[in-house]
Amino acid sequence: MTTNASNNSRLRLVVSGQVKPYITVEPRRVVLRGRAGEKISETVRIIPQTDDPFHIRAVSAIRGVDVRYTLEELEESGKKGYALHLENRRKIPGRYHDSIKLETDSDVAETITIAVGGVILAPEQQKQ
Repeated sequence: MTTNASNNSRLRLVVSGQVKPYITVEPRRVVLRGRAGEKISETVRIIPQTDDPFHIRAVSAIRGVDVRYTLEELEESGKKGYALHLENRRKIPGRYHDSIKLETDSDVAETITIAVGGVILAPEQQKQ
């Protein structure tokens, strides 16, 4: 910052403070890893960290082919939040990626994006 004062033409301003997260999303990135034919799933917890509650209005996937998702409300430490259940749908070995978008009624976090990857291995061969 500069001023027109000759003895203090430059002024340094430092602002500090603690920034609290608005929400906790745990885990933020999901990898569904396992063998084809097995149940492969993961749950993502979405918990508000302020006194301002928010609601998830809609859930969608960018690709929507390899991942099934369901959303349920939960309560954790006296705060209402959500559990996003993700389950692999891919039947053949290979890798994939997708993104799950959660639309909220919050001005601070209008959209929450969860990155999802999959690593599906060939089924184990039974020994004869």
